[in-house]
Amino acid sequence: MASEKISSDSRFSGKKIIIVHGYTASPSSNWFPWLKEKLTEQGAEVIVPAMPESSAPKPEAWAKRLMDIVPEADENSIFIGHSLGCITVLRHLESIRSQHLHIGGFILVSGFDSPQATLPELNSFIVEPLDYDFLRKVTEQRISLISSNDDIVSPQASLDLAHALQTEVMNVANGGHFIYRDGFTRLLPVYDILENMLSE
Repeated sequence: MASEKISSDSRFSGKKIIIVHGYTASPSSNWFPWLKEKLTEQGAEVIVPAMPESSAPKPEAWAKRLMDIVPEADENSIFIGHSLGCITVLRHLESIRSQHLHIGGFILVSGFDSPQATLPELNSFIVEPLDYDFLRKVTEQRISLISSNDDIVSPQASLDLAHALQTEVMNVANGGHFIYRDGFTRLLPVYDILENMLSE
């Protein structure tokens, strides 16, 4: 039994997992502390950077913060973005691009790369189109988590991004925007996705 416990607790050993929060959020918001604690207990290095001025975010400042914290990535690196964090992650992957860049995977929770009627103040993040072809090649493990009744990011916008990136799509009924006010202090589907990545 003891050996089983050790092996279970170290299942994410050697993995670096970067969780990028969204607009008006912080590392202590929503399900981020729960996921960080759970993964850290199982051997992962987990980074949840506090993105600058999250209530009035600027793409250049967010890009710089991520570059300062994660200047490179490899097959042991897994990125998780929530909402605005998704396009921030994708742009970061483009900025550290090389013909050899290959990461462990990325998970997009309520992602978007098109104007949102509810979030016109974030349009500066989506002026330039993403290089979908490059982003499809950096990993085979590409997953989008989409809620059927997201009232902040259009589920269709999340689906459009998923199709452009050819991600696997996991639909969650009535998950809202996967934030605290929708009842999410934990987000088990993300943990399950990470476990599945290990078994691939």
